[in-house]
Amino acid sequence: MPTLDAANISLNLLKVAAGDNLTIGPILPGAARPVHILTPTATVRRIINMTALTVVETNGRGL
Repeated sequence: MPTLDAANISLNLLKVAAGDNLTIGPILPGAARPVHILTPTATVRRIINMTALTVVETNGRGL
């Protein structure tokens, strides 16, 4: 995304378009490993989803 504002708008559009308000992210790619970001406003459901995603990725890499 060209700016932080554009990224925030895109994330909010995806939240609405996803249905059931189920989104996973944001994820920061480009590092040696993906970085999962949890904001201070993250709900319990988002924390559980991000934890599950991290577990799946970790098991897939054999770490």
